[in-house]
Formats: sequence, C-alpha cells, structure tokens
Amino acid sequence: MPRFWLRLQRYHASLSSGFQIGCLSLILFFAFVPILMMLSMALRPTVLIYADYWGMPFPPTFDNFRVALFDLFPAMVRTLAVGLGSIAGILVFAVLASYAFARIPAPGREKLFLLVLAVMMIPGIVLLVPHFVLARQLNLVRTFHGLIIFYIAGGQPFAIFLITTFFRSQPGEMFESARVDGASELQSLLNIALPLARPILVTVAVMNFIGIYQDFIWPGLMLRSDQWTLMLALERYDPRLTQFFSRPELGMQAAGFAFAVVPQLILFAFGMQYFIQGLTSGSVKG
Repeated sequence: MPRFWLRLQRYHASLSSGFQIGCLSLILFFAFVPILMMLSMALRPTVLIYADYWGMPFPPTFDNFRVALFDLFPAMVRTLAVGLGSIAGILVFAVLASYAFARIPAPGREKLFLLVLAVMMIPGIVLLVPHFVLARQLNLVRTFHGLIIFYIAGGQPFAIFLITTFFRSQPGEMFESARVDGASELQSLLNIALPLARPILVTVAVMNFIGIYQDFIWPGLMLRSDQWTLMLALERYDPRLTQFFSRPELGMQAAGFAFAVVPQLILFAFGMQYFIQGLTSGSVKG
C-alpha cells in the first residue's frame, strides 16, 4: 500500500510538472509569435506581405533594413547620446549620495533616506506637468541637456535606494581598516565600494537605460520634430509604397522596429551576468 501511494504521488508530481512546462511553452510561443512575424515582414518586400501576410521570407531581402537604417539612424544616435549621458549622470550622483547614506554618519541621515523612498513612491505621470512647467521656466524646453537633466533627477530615488542597500551589505570592517590606514572617504569609495558594486551599478544602468530608451511622453513634450528620439521617429515612421501610395510600407516599418531592438539586445548580451548578480545581491548577505 505505501508503494502505491508513493507511485501515485510521483505520478501527480510528474503530471503537475508536465502541465507547468506545457503552459510555459505555450506562453513562450505566443510571446515570440509577434517577434517572428516582425522579422518575417522585415525580410520580405511589402508587396509580398500584402499578397500573403503569413508567408515566409524565402528568399530573404535586406533592402528594408537598408532603408530603415538610413531613415532612423539620426534618431538612434540622438537616443543613445541622451541615454548614455543620463545614465552617466544618474550613476555619478547616486553613487556619491548612496555612499554618504551607507557609510558616513550624519544627524538625520535615516530620515533623509526615508524622504528619498517617499519620493520614489510618487508615480512619474503625476510629476509630468510640474516638470514641464519647471523646464519651461528654466528655458530647457527643446534642448537635449534639458531632457538629460530631468532624466538624471528622475532616476535618482530608485538608484539611491538600490545602491545604498548594496553598500550597507558590504562588510564594514573593510572600511574601518581603510580609515585606520589613512584612506579618505573618497579613496574608500573608489577603491573598495565601487569595485564590489559593479553588479548593482550595471543593474541600475540597464533598468534606467531601458526606461529612457523606450520613453515616449517626455521627449514628445520637450523636443522639436527635428530632435525626435527613436521612439518618436518610429511612431511617425510611415514610408509609402511607390506602387500604391495609399498603403504603408509594412516591410520598412517592421525593419525599423527590428532595428530599434538591436541596442537593447546588445545591452542584455553584455550585461546580463552582472544584471542577474545585481538583482540577487541583496538576497544573501555575506
């Protein structure tokens, strides 16, 4: 009898595992269908897409990518410049503030840190109008540096929270030993805290870059049409067929969206290891 119940439990466990794997496989399939269709459309002439929407790209053509790259490359360069400049500013200011919160005793430090957490809980859409009014009063509208300044300011609360938590998890004995040896706080930050904090810095950089890269609302308010970032350019990217002027060039549009995914894929390919380490760094303290 015990063997029967043991076999029954194993059967239920294997059945449950198989059901879970089947559900995950189905979800994964439906998640990849739009991506595969986008690539299929990008590798076919638009006339063939209208003739057979579900057709396969045999033989594939790269003319759509060539045209989309030429049309969207300036917007891509502007987006990367804004993103990299914003990430650099976010990390510099957040690292300095986080080290002060984590390692420098000061009266009211914890209350100020709680204030940072309170700011982090305010939805960004609530601050959209005050930010735009402030940008207009400071003559920052229609400028890239105005866009970057607000990205840096908006990214500070979450970055300070993550980096401060990581700095506090580092052994305090290392910093005490460095102070005994005569190291300044800046030297301790540069030589001890930062080398150990590479995973969390990459995590902050990746998460903020994705938000900035995909942002549509704030650049739409701040920039002129000749300053558009990639998301704005894609939303208005509407090439027309030479044969049928009333129909959009679906192949070129799909190639444009595929082109926009490339920087994020490269970012994840080179930063995934550190990104995962940063996400799991606070789970085990040691």
